[in-house]
Amino acid sequence: MKRIAALWAMILTVVSGSLLAQDTLKLSLTQSLEIALDKSYDIKRLQQANYRAERNLWAAKAAYRTNASASLYSPIYNEGFKLIEVVDGNPVPKKTGDYQVKGQLDINQPMPWLPFGGGMLTFRSQAYRLDSWTPSFSNPDEDLKSRQVYTSMSVRLNKPLFTINTLALNLKQAELSFERQDRVFKRSELDLVYRVTAAFYRLYSQIETHRINTDKVSRQESIYETTLNKFKAGLIAEVEAMQAEVDLIQYRNEAKSTEGTLAEEFAAFKQLIGLDMKLPLNLAVNLDLKPIHVDLDKALGLAMENRSEIIEQLINIEQQKIDIKQVDARVAIKGNVSAYYDFSGFSESSLPYGTSTSDLLESSWTVLRDTPNRGVTFELEVPIFDWGKNKAEVQAAKASLVQDELTLDNLKITIVREVQNTVRRVGEAFDRVQMLTKSNAVSQRSFEISMQRFANGDITSTELDRASEKLNTARLSYLQAYNQYQLALADLKRKTLYDFETGRSLVESD
Repeated sequence: MKRIAALWAMILTVVSGSLLAQDTLKLSLTQSLEIALDKSYDIKRLQQANYRAERNLWAAKAAYRTNASASLYSPIYNEGFKLIEVVDGNPVPKKTGDYQVKGQLDINQPMPWLPFGGGMLTFRSQAYRLDSWTPSFSNPDEDLKSRQVYTSMSVRLNKPLFTINTLALNLKQAELSFERQDRVFKRSELDLVYRVTAAFYRLYSQIETHRINTDKVSRQESIYETTLNKFKAGLIAEVEAMQAEVDLIQYRNEAKSTEGTLAEEFAAFKQLIGLDMKLPLNLAVNLDLKPIHVDLDKALGLAMENRSEIIEQLINIEQQKIDIKQVDARVAIKGNVSAYYDFSGFSESSLPYGTSTSDLLESSWTVLRDTPNRGVTFELEVPIFDWGKNKAEVQAAKASLVQDELTLDNLKITIVREVQNTVRRVGEAFDRVQMLTKSNAVSQRSFEISMQRFANGDITSTELDRASEKLNTARLSYLQAYNQYQLALADLKRKTLYDFETGRSLVESD
């Protein structure tokens, strides 16, 4: 991304100078791709998907680390009435209540490295002060008040047995998801490169088509003027002059139509690469063609080595194996050991109600040191009978695994076929461009000769019109072949992740 950012800064410098100079941004294919890979909607959406996967992986790793949590309850207040039994009388309602301030601190240390399911070690510190008041049973008119402090320090262990390690499993899944998203990003990036390339040459084709139609109008205007002069001189029939005028109107309509289509293509291209829709734009296209040798065996090897779809499918297979383990573990024998060692203490109940909080804490701490509490629990869960439910679910999960393995085999065959077809199209498109380059030059020279012969009266306007249409067809055919060649090269890049024009791998780290 640093490389892209640097190139984008360079492009902005070029853009600024271009706008100051002529108010129109002129982009090559390379510049268009760099802008799209930094500013387009698609790349921003993919970057957010990458960020989400990266954050999920970070969270899964953070689950391995020590964490702490604190809880504070201030206040916990309760007040109400209770019935007090009175000698030789009916029970009377008396107000009772309590007020509590409580705090708790937990320090948790996950232990995923423990065998047979991992575990969790927790250090807990707890304290609260309790103020309470309640009527005396011997004298209901007298309130009994109490203020006590409770303190506790403990260590607790929770250790699952005979089960999968959930924490380690979550981390593995997060790692696989991150790797898959990284592969998806690279593949989607290359798809974007192909779509921008296709849009670039589609726009260039529309520009050239509009230019061809504009040239047709200019040529027809010249033909019409010559035809009209010949008609006025009595050298040709009126119908030839009328036909020339009809052809001129038709060509003008075609030029106007392609002008509207061109505006639509410009707008779509700007949106695709992430440019301001109001920014004036033109394309800089290098029509020089260099023969490129593509070794089929090398292309196939690169595709099998680099194609992200293969890696993604392998990841799917790994995740299916994890799913099988999870499903199978639902009815496996499960055990759990929990143990604690706790020091707890209450302040002495004999202390008067007005005793300060610090004295109450000191009293509670004295008791805490002398009153350890400890315990251990072993729990074992043994599945007995489920009518084959879990076995069927495991079989279903294994069927999904087989599906993914079959998909991988078929994917490899598809990739081989796609690469073979693309390499063939590259060669065929280059040969066609070479042929049409000569055909285009011949048609241009032929039209120039026909125009001169028409001016000399050696041929009719119909024959000149055929020569003009032949030139138009040759130019459009060349344009189509050139675009097909460029798209075939772009398709070869995304199917092999290798640039055969520059001999550079597209999976090298930036």
